[in-house]
Order: sequence, then C-alpha cells, then structure tokens
Amino acid sequence: MRLLARLFLSLLLLWTGLTAVAGFLLPEQLLRCPQPTRTELQREQIRGTLAVAGSHWTQHAVRGGEGCALEVWWLHRAQPKGVVIFLHGFGDDAWGTAPRSRDLLEWDAVVFTFRGRDRHPEVPSTLGAWEGQDVVCVERFLEGQGIPRQRMLIVGTSQGAGVALLALADLERNGVPLAGALLESPYVDLRDAARNHLKGTLGWVEVLARPAEFVALHRAARMAHFDPDAVSPLKASMRLRTPLAFLAGAADTITPLVGVQEIARAHPDLTVVAGAGHCEAGGKVPGGWKRWADSHLACWGL
Repeated sequence: MRLLARLFLSLLLLWTGLTAVAGFLLPEQLLRCPQPTRTELQREQIRGTLAVAGSHWTQHAVRGGEGCALEVWWLHRAQPKGVVIFLHGFGDDAWGTAPRSRDLLEWDAVVFTFRGRDRHPEVPSTLGAWEGQDVVCVERFLEGQGIPRQRMLIVGTSQGAGVALLALADLERNGVPLAGALLESPYVDLRDAARNHLKGTLGWVEVLARPAEFVALHRAARMAHFDPDAVSPLKASMRLRTPLAFLAGAADTITPLVGVQEIARAHPDLTVVAGAGHCEAGGKVPGGWKRWADSHLACWGL
C-alpha cells in the first residue's frame, strides 16, 4: 500500500508539473498561430485569377480592433448587387478564402486578414476577441464608402463564422441588420474551441489537460488584453436579426456538429453534410456551395 501511495503521489506531482508547464506553453499556440507564407507574386496571382470580366481590385488601409492595421482588398464588379465580406479560418489568411468569391460573381468581394497578421505576424491572434472588432471596423469603412448594410453579406468559415456572429451582435446594437450571413462550422465559444483543437491533437487524454487549458486561456487573455468569457458566438447569435444560414459537416471534430446545432437553434437554417469533416462541408454539400448559397440568397430576396 505504501508503494502504491508513493506511486500515486509521484504521478500526481508529475501531472501537476506538466499542467503548470502546459499552462505556460499553450498560450503561444493560440496567440501565435502560424499564417500561410505567401510571396507578393503569389498574392498578385490570386488577385489576377479573381479579377475577371472587367472587375478590378483596390487596396485600402483600415484600423481594426485595438488599432491594428488591416490591409483591406476590395474586388469591384460591374453593376454589383452589393458587397460580400469574406472571413477566413484559424491559421489562414485573406487569400485562402478569397477564391470563394468566384461563386458570387454578382457581388463585390472584400477580404482582409484578421488583425493584419499577414503583414504583422507578431500581433497576437485572439480567436474572436479582437477579430470581431476588425469586422466591425471594415463594415463601417464600407458604410463610409456609401454601401448600406442592406447590401452587405458576410461569408465566414470556422473561426470566420464565429467571428461573424460576434461582429453582427455588435453592429446590430448600433444599427440595422445586414442583408445576410452564410456561415460554415462556427465555434460555440472560446473555451470550447480551445478544447476541441486540443482534442484533435491529444484525443481522450485532453480531459487530463483541462486545468492546463484553464490556466492557458487566462494567461492568453492577460497577454492579449481580452475577456475569454466574452468570446461566445453562441450568446452573440441569440438575438440577431440578420438572416443566417449555417453549413456543417457531420464528421467535424474541430467544430463538432452538436455545437453548430446549438447555435442554429435560434436560427434553424442548418444544412448538415454527411461524412464531411472540418471545413469540408462547403466542398461536399450536394449541388455545390454556390447552389447552396444562391438558394439562400433567393429566399432572402437578394
């Protein structure tokens, strides 16, 4: 019995030590998520492939959340119905999501990288805490250019979908709704997102890392000046008046279906794609993403 007690105590001390170490190391995984490495030539090539049929790009400097410098790119179409703001996922950038604009050729497209991290990777990522304000600032910039909210759409995936809900809640507190939002796999809240990302790496062992997650999130919040409990797309979605359509993969383990269903409870327009994993629903939805999007825009009279 004494040997077992010593063994248990040793394991407990080891787990406590690892928890403390992980709590100090994990914030970097959130705040310093890597960005895609793209050359200027690659960015120009992406813009070139999307600027078709007489359309053209303009570049704009916008101050986002916490005053971060955003490089906003606006693809102007001939006689557009309005403007679509495209929001990328965690670890991606503006140019990873920009190609989706090919599916909405009757609309202008606006893209930017959250927190300007494509140009300034030293700026911390906060999974919505400050990114939501980036969207608000870009929306207000567009309003300043004469685009009314009734002619603005948001298209977001994963982190971008959750951030869209946070931004919409802020915008609707001070004005009318937007024309609509097409959102794939939004996360429930910051704690759930961190937990699910770790599950993808650790599997069932993630349960043992819960204390480290708690410590890590609070350290990250202090380092990047935000309240982790305020980052909740679920709460933000509850009273939104902007028309919302959700898309989710039944096999998604990063933003599990149960969480998307919880968000969609207040806005029951959810399409579930069988067998689709994280960020795969848009490519596997029957008829394609364009058909899915067009059907919702038609229902919204757009």
